[in-house]
Amino acid sequence: MRTVGLVVAVLAVTLTLAVSGGPVRQAASAPVEWQLTATPINHALDNNDNFSKDDRYLVYDTRETLGGGIGNCTSIMKVDVMTGKESVVYAPQPVILHTTNMAPGLGAASFSPVADEAVFIHGPFVSETPVLGFYGATNRRGGVAAGDGSGRVYFLDARDVTNEPTTPGAHRGGTHRHEYTLDGKRVGFTYDDNLLTPGGYGRTIGMMVPHPKAPAGATHWTVLLAPIVPSSAAKTGELDRAADDSWIGAKGLMRGFIGRVMEADGTFMSSLFVVDVPENVDVTTADAGTKTRFPSPPRGVTVRRLTNTAASGIVRGSHDGTRIGYYATAPDGSRQAFIIPSLGSDRDPNPAMRPVQATFLEKGAGSGLRWHPTGNSIALTTDNGVVAVCVKPGPLFGAHHFLSRRGSGVPAPEALVWSRNGRLLAFNRRVPTIDAQGELVKDFNKNDFRQIFMAVFPDENQNGIVDAIEQGVVRNAASFVTGAAAADSWATVTGFNLAAKAAVAETSPLPTSLGGVSVEVTDSAGAKRAAPLHFVSPEQVNFLPPTGTKPGEATVTVTTAGGQKIAMPLEVRTVAPGLFSANASGQGVAAAVAVRIDAQGKQTSQVVFQCTGGAGTCTSVPLDLGPETDEVILLLYGTGIRGFSAPPAATIGGQRADVIGAAAQSQYPGLDQVNVRIPRALAGKGEVPVVLTVDGQKANAVTVNIR
Repeated sequence: MRTVGLVVAVLAVTLTLAVSGGPVRQAASAPVEWQLTATPINHALDNNDNFSKDDRYLVYDTRETLGGGIGNCTSIMKVDVMTGKESVVYAPQPVILHTTNMAPGLGAASFSPVADEAVFIHGPFVSETPVLGFYGATNRRGGVAAGDGSGRVYFLDARDVTNEPTTPGAHRGGTHRHEYTLDGKRVGFTYDDNLLTPGGYGRTIGMMVPHPKAPAGATHWTVLLAPIVPSSAAKTGELDRAADDSWIGAKGLMRGFIGRVMEADGTFMSSLFVVDVPENVDVTTADAGTKTRFPSPPRGVTVRRLTNTAASGIVRGSHDGTRIGYYATAPDGSRQAFIIPSLGSDRDPNPAMRPVQATFLEKGAGSGLRWHPTGNSIALTTDNGVVAVCVKPGPLFGAHHFLSRRGSGVPAPEALVWSRNGRLLAFNRRVPTIDAQGELVKDFNKNDFRQIFMAVFPDENQNGIVDAIEQGVVRNAASFVTGAAAADSWATVTGFNLAAKAAVAETSPLPTSLGGVSVEVTDSAGAKRAAPLHFVSPEQVNFLPPTGTKPGEATVTVTTAGGQKIAMPLEVRTVAPGLFSANASGQGVAAAVAVRIDAQGKQTSQVVFQCTGGAGTCTSVPLDLGPETDEVILLLYGTGIRGFSAPPAATIGGQRADVIGAAAQSQYPGLDQVNVRIPRALAGKGEVPVVLTVDGQKANAVTVNIR
């Protein structure tokens, strides 16, 4: 089988060109977290904006302390971040605790970014229940209480379920998860309608703005932003639900959300949407609705669909409004974080406007995606820990660093929130709690209480990137996934000012010094070895962890052309599989060859990609599987595979594919080859992922196109 031409292409494209993105390994630095609260109440942060405008306090609700859910929550509280002292912000009396008939019900608190006050869900006062009824998802408003604990409260929105039509500027249901814009001028919310929910209308989103003609008892005019229809009446392209929303940018000109949309085949899909809200929108042009007509947005408000594939999680936008983070399923089947320009689309002809996978976390992404104020990092959960991921375009994109404890024995974190200056992260964990009598106590639902934990974001120069990764990081040179590598496999250091200029090794064996750059690997046994180099540039060094490097935690020390020594961690494994992609990114079409064998044994080969330029321009070439008597073998090229103890396994398009050979590729050091038979059932499936598993470790997914 002819592979020399492809191997040359693989090495030239993937091992020589400097990378501009891709995931990388966390740097070595001990995470620091501490428990801020320990009292026997729940401290629910609930994915809100909990830091006060000066970052001194965190506001939270105490749901499930005395009764189930928000309806039985009796207080909004705050804690001093420096001292841990807790105090009540708002606790109305009397209250009714009940399984169904509760009042008033409080929850989901956020501090204002411009005033010493907090907004939260507020149901009817006990005195109002004979007329308004009890707390429920369709019977709540946005209450605002003074942050000083005086008990002063006012309401943003008015609720009207009796007038016909509904009072302009009021709503007829319940508002939830009230979110201020960063300038404090608009408040977003999710909404459940009281009058037409029984008619099949689901949850949607809206906003409130201060208005001189706001309905009686309210300070703001309330409008809906995303038009929805009942599921039973939905037509192609129509939404039956909008939720998991937040502001994109500081001024409230865009609100991102996950919308459930009717597809052409009659099924529903949850995808990423944005509603554009003009700065000068006239909210009085909105239709407040009637008892038979659902409310509609004001004139000038438009909705855009950004992804035509599934999306999930609470949508989050960078503070400058240019990018949106969300969750989706990666090609390997794991849940990961993705980022898309706020004006982009997965169908945009410009690749720069399409989504990119931002995390390649081994345990997958958990919850709580939040942007650092600079827009250079995001925080989220994985492996029961909190991780910061660099999302600044460039050689550090995708680098991750744990800010907290993690692992199977650690209580899961939830509800992440950055301080407004970006120096701290707060989050909840459910942990054992001891009362004043020394007894272990539980909440109403017999769970450990939610306590607040804190973590420092180690960023001395305040550029929004963890200090420990700024000098450089190590990645698998094929996959660019979490910096593990095997001995005699290709690894890459990415950083800044590594070499004066690009240089490629032209000797065999490979040199240990190139362009004034050298790499030393200290393995887990303390043995130091000089690493062979293939390529160096100002932002990239490609090297082979030397033969004999023992598995375990190692240190890679790069001596730059300027004489600076940069030490970085590398986890050396027996296998660390990575597959080369044609675009030198670890993603997209495979750097592979397909070989067809006909009934007479004749072989013909075809490269599975074509490129119009360098890295980033390569696309798939459709493969024809031919008649039933033919078989097509896919020749994949990777690294970190040869040390396997059990035969590798593969799937293509989710279907099991026979691996008929895997070994070191003898022509080039560090290069491995895996031959996989393409299942004939994949004919006509188009672009499909190829997933290789070696000794239980998944390589990065690459794709092939099957006609």
